[in-house]
Amino acid sequence: MDGEISQADLRELLTSVEAERDYYRLVAERLGQKSLTDAQDFSRMIRNLRQTEEKLRRSQEELEKTIAERTAELVNSNRGLLESNSRYDQLVQRIPNGIYTLRISKDRSMQFEYLSPRLCQFLDLDADAVLNDASLAFAVAHPEDREDIIRTSHEANESRAPFRWEGRYIVRNEVQWIRVESDPVVTPEGDILWNGVVSDITERRLTEEKLRESEELYRLLAELAPNAITVCDPSGVIQVLNPKALQLFGFLDESEVLGSEIFKWVSSECLASAERSFEDLLRKGSLADVELRLLRKDGSEFMADVNASMLRDWQGRPKLMIIVTSDTTQRKQVEAERLKLQKIEAIGTLAGGIAHDFNNLLQGVFGYIAMARLEIADKDAASAMLDQAEQAIKQAVNLTSQLLTFAKGGQPLKKRVVLRSTIENSTKFALSGSSSNCQINIAKDIWGIEADEGQIGQVIQNIVLNASQAMQQCGTVMISADNVELERGSHAALPDGGSFVRIQIRDTGIGIPPKYLAKVFDPYFTTKQKGSGLGLATTYSIVKRHGGTITVSSDPGTGTTFCIYLPAQAQDAAPEPAQPAGLATAPVVTAGPGRRVLVMDDEEMVRNVAGKMVERCGYEVGYAADGEQAIQKLREASESGNPFQIVILDLTVKGGMGGEEAIKKIREILPDVKAVVSSGYSDNCVVSDYRTYGFDAYLNKPYNVTALKESLDALLK
Repeated sequence: MDGEISQADLRELLTSVEAERDYYRLVAERLGQKSLTDAQDFSRMIRNLRQTEEKLRRSQEELEKTIAERTAELVNSNRGLLESNSRYDQLVQRIPNGIYTLRISKDRSMQFEYLSPRLCQFLDLDADAVLNDASLAFAVAHPEDREDIIRTSHEANESRAPFRWEGRYIVRNEVQWIRVESDPVVTPEGDILWNGVVSDITERRLTEEKLRESEELYRLLAELAPNAITVCDPSGVIQVLNPKALQLFGFLDESEVLGSEIFKWVSSECLASAERSFEDLLRKGSLADVELRLLRKDGSEFMADVNASMLRDWQGRPKLMIIVTSDTTQRKQVEAERLKLQKIEAIGTLAGGIAHDFNNLLQGVFGYIAMARLEIADKDAASAMLDQAEQAIKQAVNLTSQLLTFAKGGQPLKKRVVLRSTIENSTKFALSGSSSNCQINIAKDIWGIEADEGQIGQVIQNIVLNASQAMQQCGTVMISADNVELERGSHAALPDGGSFVRIQIRDTGIGIPPKYLAKVFDPYFTTKQKGSGLGLATTYSIVKRHGGTITVSSDPGTGTTFCIYLPAQAQDAAPEPAQPAGLATAPVVTAGPGRRVLVMDDEEMVRNVAGKMVERCGYEVGYAADGEQAIQKLREASESGNPFQIVILDLTVKGGMGGEEAIKKIREILPDVKAVVSSGYSDNCVVSDYRTYGFDAYLNKPYNVTALKESLDALLK
């Protein structure tokens, strides 16, 4: 400092003053009072010396004070430095990041000057070894990332730009993600000091990877979702669509619809309902199973179920709407088919019961007419009346046959059917007596089907007859049949797909008005004055029971097309024996030994007439009213030594044991007796598969003497 004297200078000055003082004292003693002037000079010199001495004393005091102050400042400074270093060490220990200082010399040699304990612990580094050899810090980098961190660090050192790097390190045999951030400081010597921070970002990276996987998963879910997914902003403007949404609404590219309002694709008749639902969504945050009629790009409409949820931001404000739309067109069609089938089944159950009871009555009438014919001459006037009665019964039998077919759909008597002859014969029969023509085009390789040939023929006849009547019996009916393979889900009524024979019957008549088109298969629906309303309903029931479906399309004024799909069968089925259906009379035969027949039926009239018919066939007859009585009489006859060889069992007995239950017990006690099942339910599974249930033959009510005799005689051969 200016004006200040050091201790060394002060000591040297004091030594000089003392020496001069001694010198002048010695001179004064030698000179004495020789010269006054000299004395005065000497006095002046002494005074000056004293003044100089005082100055030196004061300087010494100031120097000592300054030294004391500087010492105190140094002590305080050292104490602050120690406290600062302590706080720094504590901070370094507590922060989760590692800290380092790396010196890179002008010759590119590297030397770590500092490594924080946290860094060494985190990267599992030996501090002393790395301080001696900086390359060890890079050696634990992941092999795939090691070259990158070395190259990036050299590039940063050359450009003296901040160094930022993320990569993987192998720590304790596990992969850890780290982030390095370091800034350069150039030293006076030209070296570069890199003061850096190393952060563990493993958790963040794993979270990012999970987020990426989650986003990819949801993207795939949206792309593969069977439903249309649309994302809109709170005002209803479309932001994102998945591929199914593009397909459902008929767009080729999302650019065609992005930015448009969602209400643009709602039918006008459902617009008010859609707006109310939108308000509910904004208020409640979700929407479930709202049925709307929507519009495609081409303007066509379709029914859809709409579900939606509102996504809100952190402040709870609406941000995005996620709307899921399901096309319910096929489901509606299936539901309509199901409801129609349920209605037909309900009415069919009633019709089947009526037909069964009616057949029992017809059996009595049928039998008594046959018996009366045997008692009179063929040319008698009564014979002609019996002929008329028989014709009336034929019509009644045909009606009950339709009722039963309508009720149960023609499940019985399935066999391998070649459709060519069935279609040709049924068409010829249906058009006989009319002026209508037909064109038949059947594929040469047409597949066979396993079905009731009579019922399928009835289907063809009903539709061809309708077609002829629609053309006022003067047009052309066009019939085609081919093989088709339906993919799963390609046909609403046949969702499982498969191999089918397709029969198409088209006319050029007046067509069916749209308001009637959905009702043509309804029971008892008809627009004809003399129609029964059962023809197409029976047709529908038969096709459905065969595992197929039937559709109709029509343009008023141009004609109607019926399309029938029947499952194709790969294997032949054993043909069932044909049933005689004539009303021919049979000669009277006298009963002989070993020709006893037990007739069981709960209807007394049926039981009696059947017994008389059995006697006419040359058999001795016995009677039973139910299954229990039949079992008792069979047992008693067997024990008496005069057994029944044949038993005819009515399938259904009101309030008692029927034939199905009775045959099981009969087989336990009389396994050799021949059993015939008889029923007005010609389509019952026991009748159609009678051998499986223990019977040897079947008779459909009403049956005549000829059919009865042929069946009984065949059993005793």
